[in-house]
Amino acid sequence: MPPQNPIPALLARGPGHQFVVYGDCCSGIPGTPFEANFAAVNAALRRIDPQPEFILFAGDHIQGMTDDAPTLRSQWRHFFEREMAWLDRKAVPFYSATSNHNTCNAVSEAVWREVFTDLPRNGPPEQQGLSYWVRRGDLLVVVANTSFTGLGGQAHVECAWLDRVLAENADARHKLVMGHHPIWPVNGYTEAPGWCIERGQGQAMWRVLVARGVTAYLCSHIIAFDAQEHGGILQLTTGGAGTSYGPGGFMDGPAEYHHFVQAALDGQGLRCQTIDPQGRARERVEWRPGAGLVQGVVDGDA
Repeated sequence: MPPQNPIPALLARGPGHQFVVYGDCCSGIPGTPFEANFAAVNAALRRIDPQPEFILFAGDHIQGMTDDAPTLRSQWRHFFEREMAWLDRKAVPFYSATSNHNTCNAVSEAVWREVFTDLPRNGPPEQQGLSYWVRRGDLLVVVANTSFTGLGGQAHVECAWLDRVLAENADARHKLVMGHHPIWPVNGYTEAPGWCIERGQGQAMWRVLVARGVTAYLCSHIIAFDAQEHGGILQLTTGGAGTSYGPGGFMDGPAEYHHFVQAALDGQGLRCQTIDPQGRARERVEWRPGAGLVQGVVDGDA
């Protein structure tokens, strides 16, 4: 049954995929502004018609940032049993990335593995369940752990496993890689490691993505929407799922808006639109292989 007040989804032009990516609500605690913001974003997401084939969540689901396991388990229960109870994860898979709030220490990494029992255990040594990959027909989705304590924690990443997975799935027509931290600075947030992946590791990772023909690197962490092209591929940042830690909060700078990104991927490229909590399409991006990046402001009612 179509949703009430449907928001038209961008659809693949021929064979392809239609999905949603968002991140950074830092919720899991009842009664907070973050919870209310996230609920409003999800209410708009539920109006997408047709609903996405799958959802990518680029990290910072919960407040986290603690080594108290009962507190973490409580936040994850609230996140999935209350805040995301509307989603049938068997019908619409929900692929998640680790992050500085979710997996900031060994305890939170262990709780993550307890919570996400449905994620593949095909990551690199010591990171099974933290990094992983999935095939959906002609689409490869690789989720990279950019917060592994064994590599130095926040904004560190390994590249050997990523390169091997991409090489072994070279037949995939479309390849998406998701991690929490940007590789390229967004809105002037240049600290690395911190706002961006450690520079040496980030540049090594980008070389792998370019060499292996990845379409886009999807990330969050910076509370903004941003699209950049480097070396012929796209970095798409979407940190708008509900946290108030961004501009006007923990981060300096002008306020951005809460949103999710709805995307369509096909043989002609990747098209995205940001949808705000009122259901308005605010910005659109189109990337075509070899033809570059086109961005536009929409600000239309959906």
